[in-house]
Amino acid sequence: MRKIKLLLLSLMFMASAYGQVSNDGKPTSWRLTELPDVAPIQMPSFNLDSIQAEDKIRDAQQNKPWRFGYEFLVDNNLENSGSWQTLENGDRIWRIRYTSNGAKTMNFVFSDYFIPKGAKVYLYNNDRTDLLGAYDEKQNNERRILGTWLVKGEDIWIEYYEPAAVTGQGRLEVFKVVHGYRTKTFTEIAFDDSLNQSGNCHYDVDCYVEGIENLKEISKQAVAMLITGGNGFCTGTLVNNTAEDGTPYFLTANHCYEGNDDPAQWAFLFNWVNPNPVCAESPGSTSNTDYHLTASGAVLRARRTQSDFCLVEITTELPEEWDLKWAGWDISTTIPPFLYGIHHPRGDIMKVSADFDAPTLEITQVDVGDGPVTAEVWTVEEWDLTGLQQGSSGSAMFDNNGLIRGQAWYVSNPDFCDGTVATNQSTGYGRFDKSWNTGSSAATRLKDWLDPAGIIGTGQTSIGYYPPQNLFAVDAKVLFFDKGYESCGNNVAPTVRLINNGLENLTSAQISYSINDGEPIVIDWTGNLGENEGELVELPELSLSTGQNIVTVTVLNPNESEDMFTQNNTLTNIINVAPVYGVQNVIVNVNTDGNGSQVSWQITMNNGSNPLVLYNSPNYGNNQSYTNEYLMNSEACYTFTITDAGGDGLGSGSYSVSIGNNVIIEGGDFGSTESVYFRLDGSAGLEDFATNPITVYPNPSSGIYTVSVNEELTDVNYTVYNMLGQAVANGKFVNGANTVNITDMSKGVYFIKAADASGKMFTTKLIKE
Repeated sequence: MRKIKLLLLSLMFMASAYGQVSNDGKPTSWRLTELPDVAPIQMPSFNLDSIQAEDKIRDAQQNKPWRFGYEFLVDNNLENSGSWQTLENGDRIWRIRYTSNGAKTMNFVFSDYFIPKGAKVYLYNNDRTDLLGAYDEKQNNERRILGTWLVKGEDIWIEYYEPAAVTGQGRLEVFKVVHGYRTKTFTEIAFDDSLNQSGNCHYDVDCYVEGIENLKEISKQAVAMLITGGNGFCTGTLVNNTAEDGTPYFLTANHCYEGNDDPAQWAFLFNWVNPNPVCAESPGSTSNTDYHLTASGAVLRARRTQSDFCLVEITTELPEEWDLKWAGWDISTTIPPFLYGIHHPRGDIMKVSADFDAPTLEITQVDVGDGPVTAEVWTVEEWDLTGLQQGSSGSAMFDNNGLIRGQAWYVSNPDFCDGTVATNQSTGYGRFDKSWNTGSSAATRLKDWLDPAGIIGTGQTSIGYYPPQNLFAVDAKVLFFDKGYESCGNNVAPTVRLINNGLENLTSAQISYSINDGEPIVIDWTGNLGENEGELVELPELSLSTGQNIVTVTVLNPNESEDMFTQNNTLTNIINVAPVYGVQNVIVNVNTDGNGSQVSWQITMNNGSNPLVLYNSPNYGNNQSYTNEYLMNSEACYTFTITDAGGDGLGSGSYSVSIGNNVIIEGGDFGSTESVYFRLDGSAGLEDFATNPITVYPNPSSGIYTVSVNEELTDVNYTVYNMLGQAVANGKFVNGANTVNITDMSKGVYFIKAADASGKMFTTKLIKE
C-alpha cells in the first residue's frame, strides 16, 4: 500500500465572467440621464500583510482552499440600504454601491434572493467596463441564496429593476462582500486574461488527439468549470441517470465541497472552449469565446470522503440552445485500455489530457487534512498528453467508450509544465464504482440518484449519454493545423487535418477551399484512415492580400458518398498578412504613469519557434516621456510587444510605435500586454540613409565583413547572433573600418546588434555564403 501526501487539485480563485444564464441588455440606469448619485458604502481596511502571512501557511498545507479574497459580512437589503427611484411608468430601480480600496475584484453573496418575473439584477463597475447580468427569476432557489461572479475593480454597483406590476415582491439582501486582493497573482482581472494560467504544455480541448477525437467532441459538452464558495475553482461534469430525463446532476470532487460549503453559492461555466486551439505551444491560447454560459446555484445530493465524490443538482434551468450533454458512466471494475480527461486547470480555458496506457487499481492512504483515509483509486502513472493541475479537481476520468469511471482527486507533480514540454506526473482518481453503492445512505452514494429506474446491477453496469449521440458510418471532418495566425508573406500554403470521425475507413474525399468568398478550388484526396485517425494535407499555395484574409475549407464527398454528419465539414481560418513598410527606422514613444517601472517592451524578429529579440525597453521612471529610435537592416517580419506588470496598462500614460510617418499602434489601456506585427521589405536599408552611422560590406560574404562606423558614434559594443538567438561573437567597434570574422560559423543568416554610449541601437543582417 502506498502512502500519498494529498495535493488537492482545487484552486481557490475566480475569474470575471461577462454574461449570465440570461443576458438581455444593459441596466435601466444606463439609459437614464438625471439619476441622483449614490454614496458608496466604504468597506473598512484590513491587515493585508497578516492575511498574506496566513496564506503562506494555508497554501503549504495543500488541503485548504486557495484563498484570493477577504470577506466582509454586511446586512444590506432593499429596505435598509441603497437608493430607490420610481420611473414615470411606475417601474422602480434600486441601486447600491460598494467600494473597497485596492480591490482587484469584488464579488457578492446574497442571503435572501427572490426575484419576481420581469425583475432583473445587474452588477457592474463604476466605469461600466465590466457587467454581470441579468440575474432574474431563473436563479430563484429554495435556499434563496445566490453567489455572483467577480466584477473587475474596487468600485461596484448592484442594480435591481422592478416592474410596476410586481412592486414590493422582490427580496434582495447582501450579506457578504469579497475584496479580491491576490486574484492577479494567478489570473488577471479580465476574464479573458485567465487564459494560459495553466502552462504552455497543455492542449486546448479542440486540439486534434488521435484515438479520442470523436469521443472528446461529445464529452466536452458535459464539462463545466465550477466556482465554489465564492473563491474556488474546480471542474465537474453533467451526469446522466437511468431515467434519461436531463436532471442536471453534476459530479465533482468532495474536496471541492471544502468547509461544508453551501452549493447554493456555487456557479457553473459551460462550453468555455478556445475557438483557435493551441496545442502545447508558446505563447499559449490567445483567443477566447465571445460568450459565456453560466448557471448559479445547486443543492447537495450526495458526497463521500473515501472516494472523494460530490454530487449536486443544479437548480438553474440549462437552456436547450446551449447544446449540452449529460455524460454516461460505467460502474464496472473492468480496466479500460486508455483514458482521457477534460478539465480547466488553474481556471484556464478547457483543456484535454490523455493516457493511452491502462490505468491501475490501487489501495492507498490519502491525507485529507484531518487525517489519512484508505482509498481505492484509479491511478495514471504517467500521462501521454499533458496532465492535471489545481482547478482540474473533480474532472471526469473518461474511458475508451467516453464513459465516466471516476473523478480527479490528487496529483504528484502539479507544476509539470517545463515550457511546452510536460514532465512526469501521476494522478489519482476517486473510483465511480466505489462511489456507487459503498456509502451507508443516499447521502453518501450515487446509486439512489443516478439509477431511479433500478436497472443497474441486473446485468447492466453502464448507461450512455443524454441526449444520445449518434455515430455515423461515413463522417469526414476537417481542422486547420494552424488556426488564426500571422503570415510574413503574401504567399501561404495552409495545412489542414482531414479526420475520419466515421465508423467506416475513409479512403477518398474532396477538399474545397476559397479566399475571402472567392471562387472555390477543389482538390482530390485518397488514402486510408481508420476511425479517429487523421492526416495532414497541405493545400496548394494561396496568394493573399495584405491584412486580414478569410480562408474557408470544406470536405466533400467522403468515400464518394454523402457525408452523414455535415456539421464538422466546413471551417474558416483568418490569416493576417503583415503590412509592409519600406522605411526601417522604428520609433517608440512612451509616456509613463506613476508606475513606470512596471512597463517594458520588446521588438523581436520572427524566426519560426525561435524569435530573435532585437531590442528591449530601457528602464522607465515615473511620469516621464521617452522617445527612442531603432534601425533595422533586415527584410523580415517583426513583433512589438508591450507589457505592464501591474496588469492595468499605462493608466494615465500612453505609448505609440511609428515606422517613418506611419503610426502602427498606439494607446495605453491594454491591460497586461498587447502586440503588433509588421514587415520590413528591405527596399530602404541602412545604406540608403545619408545619416546612417554604420555600414557593412561585402554582404553576403564568405564570413569576413568590414563594418564602417562614423565618428559620431563612440564606445560601440556589438554582439553577433545566429537565427536561434544564440550569441556567437561579440566585441567593440572603433571609428572607421572594423572587421567581423565568422568564417568558422556555418552558412546562413546572422545579425549584428550594436549600441553606442548614448544608447543608440542598430541591427544589421549578415549573410554568410
